[in-house]
Amino acid sequence: MSDGSTNALAAWARATTTVAAVFMRPPLTLAGADPVPPARGDIAAAARGFPVIGLIIGIGAGLAFLFARGIGLTMELAAVIAIAITAWGSGTLGESGLARSVDALAGGGNRADVLAAMRWRSHGTYGIVVLVAVFALKVWSLAALGGTASAIAALVAAATFSRCVIPALLQTMSPARDHGLAADAGKPERNETILALALGAAVTLLLLDPLTGLVALLIGTAGAFKFYYLGNRFTGGVTGALLGAAQQGAEVGVLLAVVAMR
Repeated sequence: MSDGSTNALAAWARATTTVAAVFMRPPLTLAGADPVPPARGDIAAAARGFPVIGLIIGIGAGLAFLFARGIGLTMELAAVIAIAITAWGSGTLGESGLARSVDALAGGGNRADVLAAMRWRSHGTYGIVVLVAVFALKVWSLAALGGTASAIAALVAAATFSRCVIPALLQTMSPARDHGLAADAGKPERNETILALALGAAVTLLLLDPLTGLVALLIGTAGAFKFYYLGNRFTGGVTGALLGAAQQGAEVGVLLAVVAMR
């Protein structure tokens, strides 16, 4: 292997390890690793690692789905297990961010009020209702596909592409505050962001048929975009909670699009 290839693989490995230390902490801890929190700006420099982490989480959940079906569980029960694993695999950062964002935005108030509410550790009624609804939509989407292979393909595609919206928001939005996950992550280079999005899109198009893949990318992007809009309007930028909410919006969007196109 040439030095150039070795250096390229090392760069991908570093990026994946950096992102995993924050966005895939529970599996690493379970495996006996002790992830070192990235320094300020390291996550932005590792933007290409996001779709890789999404792919790993999606494959893990897909294998759980396959195992569940293999022992005779229904599509619905297999879907519950798989979706639970996607949440656990990323430490429920997306789900927590979605709940806190919904609570903060639904609660109203000025910019300071919304930002303060996004840092609450406990979830309110709005957030809990939305979490239940999103979980149910994901489970229903996988079960509605009817076949194990098609459900796993949709699951992996959604997990992969939805993680790509995180560097996209970091690149296109300014942090809403000078501390917290979004501020510490930094601003990715445009080329790194494009690379992450291209990889996520490629995986989606490979796993789904071209037309379904294209529709899934568009609906997934729309699912994330609403939090880009809400962030700019109500907080003046991006927060860690909004990053998680956008990831969840994209994931649900991809799954619903696949169901609609079947």
